[in-house]
Amino acid sequence: MPSFFEFAAVLCALLGTFLLATHGNVKSLSISLLALFWGLLSAVALAFYTVFPKNLLQKYDTILLIAWGMLIGGICTNFVAPFWHLEGTFNFVSIGCILFVIFFGAMLPYLTFLYGVKYIGPTKSSLLASVEPLSSTAASVLWLHTHLESIDYIGIACIIATVFLLSIQPKPKIKEQKSIQSGPPA
Repeated sequence: MPSFFEFAAVLCALLGTFLLATHGNVKSLSISLLALFWGLLSAVALAFYTVFPKNLLQKYDTILLIAWGMLIGGICTNFVAPFWHLEGTFNFVSIGCILFVIFFGAMLPYLTFLYGVKYIGPTKSSLLASVEPLSSTAASVLWLHTHLESIDYIGIACIIATVFLLSIQPKPKIKEQKSIQSGPPA
């Protein structure tokens, strides 16, 4: 069971993500059935790859697990989009951009996430991953000049509060040890 602070962090993460995605209006989020399907499938996948590798991470090296996962994923992707049917212009800039996405958009984030699962556990790791909508929002404000509403700032504060709630470590309770007496007091 999650601790009080972990439960509060879950609520803050959910509320913050909801506020950023809907601006506080449930009716403003209109998605297709296909988008709902892929969103729910993504949620199941996140839950699976957050909890499942815990035992594997104790037995095998994190980099080895990611290497095998990416190899298997790459092979499976070739059934849908074979790598030899590439379209576009290839030069140093485009190859550099592809390598940037591979290393800094896929491999490094997942590597750090799995190290988090290994060292702080799946619950805290997945809650800290809720910062992703915040980073997406910050990127859209900086590069796309997206205007934030006041409710968005409340959502941002909720997500930041998640990180602070997870950093709180309650002090362990010290049980008083009673001396065992063999007889009545003198």
